[in-house]
Amino acid sequence: MKRTLCILMISVIVLAGLIVTLATNNVNAEVNRRLRRPVTPKARLQELAQITQRMLEIFHEAQSASPTVRASLLSDLQALASSRKGLMLELMRQDPNQLLQVALPDHILASLPDELQAYFEQQVDVEGELEVLYEENETESRLRHFLNTANQRMELHFRGKAMPDLLSGSFVRVRGVRIDDQLVIDGAADTSTTTTQSVQTLASIAPNTFGEQKVLVLLVNFQDKATQPWTTTQVRDIVFNTVNNFYRESSYGQTWLGGDVFGWYTLPISSATCDQNAIATYAKQAATAAGINVSGYNRLVYAFPSLSCGWTGWGTYGGSPSQAWINGSMSVRTVGHELGHNFGIYHARALDCGSDVVGSNCSILEYGDSWDILGQSGVVAHSHAAQKERVGWLGYGISPGLTVVQSSGTYWLDPYETLGSNPKALKILKSTDATTGKKTWYYVEFRRPIGFDSFISGNSNVMNGVVIHTGTEAYSFDEYLLDMTPATSSFSDGALVVGQSYTDPNINMTIAPLAVGSSGASVMVSFGPQPCARVNPTLSISPSTSQWVSPGTTVNYTVSVTNTDTAGCVASNFDLRANVPAGWSALFEASTVTLSSGQSANTTLRVTSPSTTTNGYYNIGVDAVNTSASNYVGSYSVTCSIMRGLDVAVVTDQASYAVNQTPIVTATVTSGGTPISGASVAFTITKPNGSTAKGTATTTASGVASFKYRFNKQKDPAGVYLIAAGANLNGVIGSGSTSFTLK
Repeated sequence: MKRTLCILMISVIVLAGLIVTLATNNVNAEVNRRLRRPVTPKARLQELAQITQRMLEIFHEAQSASPTVRASLLSDLQALASSRKGLMLELMRQDPNQLLQVALPDHILASLPDELQAYFEQQVDVEGELEVLYEENETESRLRHFLNTANQRMELHFRGKAMPDLLSGSFVRVRGVRIDDQLVIDGAADTSTTTTQSVQTLASIAPNTFGEQKVLVLLVNFQDKATQPWTTTQVRDIVFNTVNNFYRESSYGQTWLGGDVFGWYTLPISSATCDQNAIATYAKQAATAAGINVSGYNRLVYAFPSLSCGWTGWGTYGGSPSQAWINGSMSVRTVGHELGHNFGIYHARALDCGSDVVGSNCSILEYGDSWDILGQSGVVAHSHAAQKERVGWLGYGISPGLTVVQSSGTYWLDPYETLGSNPKALKILKSTDATTGKKTWYYVEFRRPIGFDSFISGNSNVMNGVVIHTGTEAYSFDEYLLDMTPATSSFSDGALVVGQSYTDPNINMTIAPLAVGSSGASVMVSFGPQPCARVNPTLSISPSTSQWVSPGTTVNYTVSVTNTDTAGCVASNFDLRANVPAGWSALFEASTVTLSSGQSANTTLRVTSPSTTTNGYYNIGVDAVNTSASNYVGSYSVTCSIMRGLDVAVVTDQASYAVNQTPIVTATVTSGGTPISGASVAFTITKPNGSTAKGTATTTASGVASFKYRFNKQKDPAGVYLIAAGANLNGVIGSGSTSFTLK
């Protein structure tokens, strides 16, 4: 269920009657008391709403206060703004979606005093180079995104799956809400491209995974920790012997490592630092000072004695050059793991669905894959087939192939670890996203105890079966090992063995290994008649939030419905039902739509509010009910924003003019004391002889629109000139008037 929630706190801006009187000398104590309480997501939003409400009240009070009182009020306002900023930053990191719901709109932000602007969020558009990094230890990790511009580095936070699948070094333009050096990307994902609605790819880079990889390993230590836990010979053996052999084998001879190890260099920083950027910067400076051409390498590795940083490694996802940080763990597993990220490989994750192989109630195990160097701790093994396909080591050019299975039959798999002309994996379509068209696949591979996979020789489950993963187009991080023995708690016996089968009931497809041996495996794949599996339909409404409209206005929404039932289902009728506030009316152009599986249809919903509706944000919900199976319902909601009217104050720069002067007429448009931007203002000047002059303007962020009038010496008579200004914002209107005298 997808929801665009009403924004509680902003409604105070336009509701003049909601001001709550609080003693300003208790502001700090009240805020501190609230911040000490345990905070749930709902409570955090309420705290933000209350703080923001009080902040706006003080701001409006200060506008009409004496200078002494105003200074005191602005001090209270600063304390509130600082507390609010702390809550907003916490929310930004924990729940970016909620932050976007409570961010203040531009016209409110523009009206706040200049000295307080630094405490508030900003709507920004920024271009720069994307930097994607894994920060990790052996049990947990964070995939982090940064945007580097000419003079700043900002961390990016994404809503849901809006994170673009782009390598470090890509150039992007992002739009979102910024606080300090943190930026929440505003917009849902468009998975049909490498672009989200608010992330535009200006230039992308492809993984560089073929041929020799020039690796520069810099051994560094610190002013207070100048230990040298490894020799250059030891490091050279690990990187350019063992890790090199691993990637040469895993890539089927297409990728290998060459390069150098230099150091030790003592950096001019303390071992207490955990700033990987500072370590990289000083390491490169030291190498350059020693005469090393750092730019001659496309893979940079910084290795140093163990620091208490909470992480054992960092690695960029791609990059030119890529970078990896090794914190005290100079092992084949750690170095090979971080270099895997550098090649453009995500973590090898597993899907734990309890007693089911695949289900609707599953958890993700970040390092859950038992047979992948990017998975389980301590494992040095080949990356799975979906990963290899993405970086080009399978199914690309002269790489070993994989078979896309489209019909029932028996298929042969060569051992996964060796060169050969036969396929290394089967690729079977699992599902197609009805909205984006992106596909999810099953990948079936046959592992043997060969080379770096030799450790599986003692695992009878893997030795007698096939390993199955899923992978989804456009979301490379959504690739999972499936547990074919879900009754046990371990993934180490997750293979599908001979004599067993796996059936996906949604597509009526069965996989069964028939025989395995040292030379390969025979796997049966069969497709039955397509079953019908009902799924909740998906809904969307445009516009997702309305601009301000006046009470009694009819707002037209476009409602889109998509039938997401599987292909085996017959067409269904979907009844559309609107949920609106009491007293409102809602009328569909077509209240029932008939759709086949995967089809979409649009209809118009006309919503009218009563003329007596008070200012505020109102929820408009729509349900689509499958009449053939009424348990399957899709829902969506938007907000309708009501403003009863605009206040228009009209003034001239002088009370009277001579004929050779130019009157400047200014209209200030507000609602509930808040400036309104983007309103259209029509000016009419009525002269003493009854003739008129007209002009138009649009209000700025401060709610101001101006009009200049030039007198005609022959036609404009002396006397009183009447001025009327009418403002209109999406049907919400207001007017004001004034006059001046021509002498």
